[in-house]
Formats: sequence, structure tokens, C-alpha cells
Amino acid sequence: MHDTKIIPPGEGSTVSLPGNEVTFVHSGPDSAYSLLEWKAAPDVPGTPLHIHRMTDEAFYVLEGMFGFQAGEQTVEALPGAFVFVPKGLAHAFWNAGPTLAKMFITVSPPGFERYFEDLAEGLAAAGNSATAVTEVRKTLSKKHDIEVVGPPRQGGSAGH
Repeated sequence: MHDTKIIPPGEGSTVSLPGNEVTFVHSGPDSAYSLLEWKAAPDVPGTPLHIHRMTDEAFYVLEGMFGFQAGEQTVEALPGAFVFVPKGLAHAFWNAGPTLAKMFITVSPPGFERYFEDLAEGLAAAGNSATAVTEVRKTLSKKHDIEVVGPPRQGGSAGH
């Protein structure tokens, strides 16, 4: 039997990362995907260029402007834009505008979203130690299907 799942606004669990907020809208062990809401402040670094070997990601921009690098292609995406990144393709994203940007991220298969929970906890524990932050990221990358292949990108006024 399949049950309908309804999550009222503001009810998903949320984790904060430096300059970003990730809300878990939908996930489950029997689901084909997870759905996240990603909010990115302007003028903060985005994700590093990275590869997932087992995870496809799809991005749908809701507000603001995101920059995406997928393979050799770089685009600036406004509300309504959709970007699909298949497993195995190097990619990164960042807030490319001067205001808060928001998007939905679909992750398939589900489970990768646990990385953000672990990262938020690890960064909080690492504090201001750059060495500890680097070690947290390395450990979690191995655990969660992430291969970092380049530095973070940044847009907004700091990227120009």
C-alpha cells in the first residue's frame, strides 16, 4: 500500500552550512529520489567542483540566480531553469546574483542528503580550524560518494 505524504510549509528538517540552508523536503528508504530545498546567500562560495559516481542530481531554480558548471559548460540559471547532472559528470553550483537564491534539488537514488547533515555537524565541531574543516570534508567525501576535483565557485559582487 502506498501512502500519500504531505509536509506542511516549514515542517521539513533544516541544516545550516556557511552561507547556505538545506531543507529536507522528501526522502525515504523506499523512495526513488530525495527532494531538497537549497537557499544560498549572495557573495559566499558555492560547492567545490565535484563528481558523484552513483548519484544523479536535478536542480530547479525557484528564486534569484544560480551559476552552474556541469562538465565544460557554465550557465547562469534564473527562476524556472532546470539543470540535470548525471552521475559521473563534474559539477558545481553557486549563487550568481546579488540576492538570496533558492532552488529544489532532486537526488536519485535517495540517501545522499545525509551528507549535508553530517557536514553541518562536522563543521560545527571543527570550529575555526582550517585543518579540522579540511579533514571533515575529506572523511565525509569518502563516505558519501563525493570526489572533489576543483575549488568552489563564487558569484555575486565578490565574483566580478
